[in-house]
Amino acid sequence: MTFQMAAVNGTGGGRVLVVDDVAANRELLSQDLEDEGFEVTAVASGAACLAAARAHPPEVILLDIQMAGMDGIETCRQLKADAVTQHIPVLFVTAARADDATVLAALRAGGNDFLTKPYSPPILVARVTCQIAISRAYALLSRQAMTDELTGVYSRRYVFESMRRILKLASRSSGCIACLMADVDHFKAINDTHGHLEGDRILRTVASTISENVRETDLVGRYGGEEFIILLPHTGLAGAITAGEKIRAAIMSQCAPVTISIGVTAHCVLGVDTMIDDAAMETLVNGLVRDADRGVYAAKAQGRNRVVSVATTPPFELP
Repeated sequence: MTFQMAAVNGTGGGRVLVVDDVAANRELLSQDLEDEGFEVTAVASGAACLAAARAHPPEVILLDIQMAGMDGIETCRQLKADAVTQHIPVLFVTAARADDATVLAALRAGGNDFLTKPYSPPILVARVTCQIAISRAYALLSRQAMTDELTGVYSRRYVFESMRRILKLASRSSGCIACLMADVDHFKAINDTHGHLEGDRILRTVASTISENVRETDLVGRYGGEEFIILLPHTGLAGAITAGEKIRAAIMSQCAPVTISIGVTAHCVLGVDTMIDDAAMETLVNGLVRDADRGVYAAKAQGRNRVVSVATTPPFELP
């Protein structure tokens, strides 16, 4: 007997990680799900679950509660404590006589739903599909929150959150982060002459051109209006100037007659093995943005279509 239920977004199927230390249980769950078009990976322990979920995040995890070594509840706690896996729904597989204390502990660990053994295949598919729909809805909201709607590059909020993460890592080991601000020259005249629709098209073209001319590890975001912010991890001032010139030349070549003015700054941290507190973090973030923005103003004053670097200034430096 088959039971099919489309996910909320209409795609059906999905990626499922089955975790059970009993081979027969893994095989049965996997077969029932694969028969309905799900892509299934099966592992035999909590440790293997954590590794598999990080390497190739599934859309839902079917997790046995009673397992040798790390049980399902502890596995779930560790999944929810990891930024990579914390939003993956967990569907616990429980014995028919699971007591209230066990169920409560599983829910407090972050479990989303339960499947009681022996289970009905239609109920299995229905519950897995429901959790996958939730997973996909969350993924969609996350993408919308981190992406600028007009240009498709990262949102300002996401770039600032990323800058804080990079600076925290740099505070524990020697490293640099560079910040570039890029502003489209004479953008008001473009809007006034050609209209806002043309202005929007130019912003999208500039955003895609910048994205195509940075490394995969770099982040490009829309700071606001016609201004973009670019983060370059593990990059000092000299490397940032080179990157800025590459971006400027690409805009001239691919977006003519549009040009951009770029301000560049960088901050390098010697390994101090110290957590940056919130106040110091905001000082660092605001300092990077302020100094890169000073570079943009200087580039405009010097005739536009150029890269100007600015050394970090107090109170940017940590005491």
